[in-house]
Amino acid sequence: MRTVVDYPPQSGPAGTDEKVLPWWMNPVNIVVMVVAAAVLAAAIGFVFGESRGKGAKNESDIGFLQDMRIHHEQAVNMGLIYLDVSASGMGDGSDSRGILRLIAREIIVNQSNESGRMVQILRQFDAAETNETDEVMGWMGEPVPLARMPGYATDEEMRTLQQSRGAEADRLFAKLMIAHHKGGVHMAEHAGMHGSSDEVRAMADSMVKAQNSEIAEMKKLLAAAD
Repeated sequence: MRTVVDYPPQSGPAGTDEKVLPWWMNPVNIVVMVVAAAVLAAAIGFVFGESRGKGAKNESDIGFLQDMRIHHEQAVNMGLIYLDVSASGMGDGSDSRGILRLIAREIIVNQSNESGRMVQILRQFDAAETNETDEVMGWMGEPVPLARMPGYATDEEMRTLQQSRGAEADRLFAKLMIAHHKGGVHMAEHAGMHGSSDEVRAMADSMVKAQNSEIAEMKKLLAAAD
């Protein structure tokens, strides 16, 4: 027969009426236990996710991550250039410029974050962190030289953007980024359909939605400027 012991609240220091709660009822200890449990759960989730990532991959997953990293790097660079060249024209009453600058910032932040996550996933896959050849999109059955990657701006186009100002900079940035996003969407749609990794497919689908939305917004701004 099991004996149940009822622990009464303990008295505080001598001469006081303060009650000392058992250790498992102390609010501070409860917080510590909750935090410890959260850390343990996160660690277990990381290990599980990492082990799952190493197994769930195919050529489309790896090729997409490697090539999209390159594609993202140029988009981020393009956004930085535009923010620089368009800064001198602020305050001239151009509403479209303000929207384009917001889009540029979103591209810089979002695609930089995505690039970082892509590196992490490639490490989990024990794959190279970047495409080490001059050919891209072979994983799609559409191998092309890097310079001809869909939507990838030429060196001359990037120099022209860097030298542009005012309304011309707005127009050129929107035009180049629309083409760039269309190329990215093309790759992401393929990865979303043919990848094996749940995370890679989800990332690709998210890119499709975000970039199509930005394409539509920039097309409106170009149409309004004509």
